[in-house]
Amino acid sequence: KKKCTKCEDKDKISQLPDEVLMKILLRLPTKTAVSTSILSKRWEYLWMWLPKLEYGCSYRYGECERLERFISWSLPLHRAPVIESLRLKLCIRNVEPHAIELWVAFAVSHCIRELSLSFLSCTDDSARMPSSLYICKSLVILKLKREVLIDVPRMACLPSLKTLVLRRVTYSNANSLHKLLSSCPVLTDLVLERGGDDHFGTWKVYVPSLQRLTLEILGTNALSELMLSTPSLKYFKIIDESATEEVDDYPFYSNTMPNLEEVYIDSIYPGFDKFVSSITFVTRLSLCTGVDTQEVCFHINIIL
Repeated sequence: KKKCTKCEDKDKISQLPDEVLMKILLRLPTKTAVSTSILSKRWEYLWMWLPKLEYGCSYRYGECERLERFISWSLPLHRAPVIESLRLKLCIRNVEPHAIELWVAFAVSHCIRELSLSFLSCTDDSARMPSSLYICKSLVILKLKREVLIDVPRMACLPSLKTLVLRRVTYSNANSLHKLLSSCPVLTDLVLERGGDDHFGTWKVYVPSLQRLTLEILGTNALSELMLSTPSLKYFKIIDESATEEVDDYPFYSNTMPNLEEVYIDSIYPGFDKFVSSITFVTRLSLCTGVDTQEVCFHINIIL
């Protein structure tokens, strides 16, 4: 008893309020935070109230399987009424697709505010999101990267979503992106990165509330058409590095963007003047092209 008393006297950290201990746990990797439950009864259940969860692996053989089992065990035990953020980075080749759906659905049921998923796969399989994700009222930030399938249901509605990042994802059909954007009435920041194997040639970005737009076109498949309707846009960046000899230029359609403050264009195609001609006023304009910039700007009556 004397020894236990002395140990308790030395353990000053455990005597801190729960709010302070939670701040300590938030600075640790989630798996490490969960392991603190073995320290003492004082720490046994604290990790279950963490509002931010982050899991990741280095894609080594067997590591993702162990991580899947750990997440499937620990996530249902979580008691936090609101999960502020859930971040996953793993190789879905070694993870059951149904497990990912369950994890995301659990986060949605706990009023998730930020969801970030980054998946790597050596197969043609992509992670499918539960339909509940597309009607999540609390979601503010959504970031999806690589092997994620965008399959938007008919009744999709994301009333709080302000930031959307889609990097090299897979779309179920050519209208998936338009349906997703149409379900985001307050979207202000959009990043779209297109890889070389998605076979998705047309981008339609019709978002009246959008203020920042970044488009990155990489890989071997060029974009066949770009259509914008973004009257509130303030920042516009497009990087087109698609390597192909089949398309010299692609149609570009846009309404007026009177609120533009900064534009950055990096394109190897000679028809970049279609982007520039849609700009009525801008504070800062950056051009990086493979043609004579001054000659084209003179042709469309822009003075540098």
